[in-house]
Amino acid sequence: MCRLLAVITPKDQELSQTLGTSLQSFRSLSQVHCDGWGLAYWDSHNELVCHKRPESALHSANFDEAVNGAHTDAALLHIRKASPQMSNEVANTHPFVSGSVAFAHNGWLYPQQPLEDLAHAVHAPAPMGDTDSELFFDLILAHLRNSEPVAALHAAIDSIRQSQVDYLSLNCMLLTDDSLYAVECWDPAAVERKGDPVDTFALRYLVQDDQALVASSGWDHDQSGWNTLGNGHVLQLHRGDLRSTIHRDLLQDGHQG
Repeated sequence: MCRLLAVITPKDQELSQTLGTSLQSFRSLSQVHCDGWGLAYWDSHNELVCHKRPESALHSANFDEAVNGAHTDAALLHIRKASPQMSNEVANTHPFVSGSVAFAHNGWLYPQQPLEDLAHAVHAPAPMGDTDSELFFDLILAHLRNSEPVAALHAAIDSIRQSQVDYLSLNCMLLTDDSLYAVECWDPAAVERKGDPVDTFALRYLVQDDQALVASSGWDHDQSGWNTLGNGHVLQLHRGDLRSTIHRDLLQDGHQG
């Protein structure tokens, strides 16, 4: 699977300084999650920038250059461990970007054909690569045409849960020009069958005066005060003022946010 990390600050600043030692702790996960890395962020001109490579971040000069060059108030990082039978190439590397939206996923959806059918039914954009994750993003994009992000996330997830698509995890992060949305949504039975630790797909978040962080498990968090989001919930972190909103009960049919 993959690992996720995002940060929001009140104003633009150097990303490497914002994350501090947390960046190295997160990066060290690339020893296992070694199939790619990606970074999406809003720059000082309020343009959405994305850098990604199908390589391990652990000793990547490209990763260093991308992170050290990022001056931002909102960033999303992803390190990839490819799902079975998924190729390791740029088109399959997260985050995926469309217009003013960036997306990264941690999980596995299968089989792929019914997922493609779902995307086709709502006239979703055509994917550039061949991953289940990008199809999930395209499904969300289709619902974003007529819905705000929380409702679009729920509509996409609800359609998956009511289809013939099985999933291990739908954990994802969506970065827009207004907010960061972090989704924790995983199947406990599937995680148990796979033999993963129960906290594999737990998302944790920390909101302070000078920054808000949300991250996957598996690495040492420097600060105390981290909270667990909870399965079926969406965390919204607002750009600018760092307001946090938790949208609960995502797994209940008919949820409106």
